[in-house]
Amino acid sequence: MNFSFESILKQAESDEITSDEAVFLFKETENFAKAQQLFITAAHVRDSEKGRSFQWSGGIATILPCTLDPLCAYCPYWVKPSTALTIDEILTGVRYLDEHGITNFHLSGGTTLTSDGSDVVSIVEEIRKISKSEITVNVGAGLSLASLVALKDLGVTKVGSSFEVINPKLFSKFKAGDSLEKKKALAQQISDLGFGLGTGMLAGLNIEPSRYQDYADFIFHVKQYENLESVYVSRFFPNKGTPLENHPRCSTTEGARIIAIMRLVLRNIDIGPAAGWSYDDIPVWVNAGGGNRIGGIHISRVPSYKKPWFLHTAVKYENRMEYCNTIPVAGAMLAEVGITDIRY
Repeated sequence: MNFSFESILKQAESDEITSDEAVFLFKETENFAKAQQLFITAAHVRDSEKGRSFQWSGGIATILPCTLDPLCAYCPYWVKPSTALTIDEILTGVRYLDEHGITNFHLSGGTTLTSDGSDVVSIVEEIRKISKSEITVNVGAGLSLASLVALKDLGVTKVGSSFEVINPKLFSKFKAGDSLEKKKALAQQISDLGFGLGTGMLAGLNIEPSRYQDYADFIFHVKQYENLESVYVSRFFPNKGTPLENHPRCSTTEGARIIAIMRLVLRNIDIGPAAGWSYDDIPVWVNAGGGNRIGGIHISRVPSYKKPWFLHTAVKYENRMEYCNTIPVAGAMLAEVGITDIRY
């Protein structure tokens, strides 16, 4: 099949690209000059479909212990098991977010595949006693139909089923303790019940040329869910002490190319970074068509594998908890690329 790079980008300004065209663009944009042309087109699509108004969001993790066995091959909890926040600590985090104007946040981690989700429902019930904020729940496939219905009754509007990889062979290799089929079933239930669906990709597990087909397959798989609202793109980075400590890092440019090509397919959803990116990367992914929600505050247990923060002035440690408030520096970096309308 003969493709023209320029004609695909021109057509993509108004119409979504196909899976074959996506794979073609991945290959072509190994050339950085062409990658820059891709980014310009993707940013144009973002501006046309979503506008240039962004919204701050927050996050609280880990709300539940992770019992996957084995842990995902890249997970830092290989070094030391996760320690979930207590309900009092979660509520302290919610108050902090409210005090700083954050009106939407996610509750994440960990996953117990046999859970019925009642533990998550109990946490949200307590939160609802002190906050009316928009809540996203992301605890993997540890939710039952009954718990999803209960969360909906509590005003939860979005639930996550984060695949990270959709290739069954890669999933079983790197996520042997998790279940791809259960994640697919959960994603369908989320959409069927009328929740917004959030999901995510972990780029860089496959380092062969076939990874481009994997990326395209992921994009077109999640596209099928009617209520898809957001996709994050994480870039693999090796954590010492994990089975993948010697696996190559996923580059900034590759992550940006994924965001850009995803934008040419999933044109009106939130697409942004997660693990493996830094706040220095904000201009990169925004100029590649990412947006329109950005994390401003993240609250977690002080991790045992904590590394020195280059944004040390943005991080506060108190009572075994880490408060990372990057709104000032992230706002400045967004302004550098012309994003000045940022809502709370």
